[in-house]
Amino acid sequence: MKITKNDLKRIILETLNEVNDKPEDPTALKTKAMGSSEFARSGFEDRKLGSAELTGAEQGIVDQVDKFLLNLANQEGVDLNTSRALIQRIMKLLQDKLSPADTAPQGEEG
Repeated sequence: MKITKNDLKRIILETLNEVNDKPEDPTALKTKAMGSSEFARSGFEDRKLGSAELTGAEQGIVDQVDKFLLNLANQEGVDLNTSRALIQRIMKLLQDKLSPADTAPQGEEG
């Protein structure tokens, strides 16, 4: 079977469109370095944005998780970057278990 240049271009464009149409995975960790002041400012801004939706108890949980990760990262010999895959799996598991389902299973209505 011979593939023409036009066929190859069409296949590449279709594949690129499929990739671009997929929603971004919010649990995917991006490679990103931050300075100290940017890190502090980012956390402050994120907390201001989320505070309208979060209850006091939820804010306490978020604060504890944040402090836990910071303390873990500050321990000698701990490198979160080498554990990216594990952290991403944990984030995905949390999202899958805690996010409300988009639709009810077939045959069930709520």
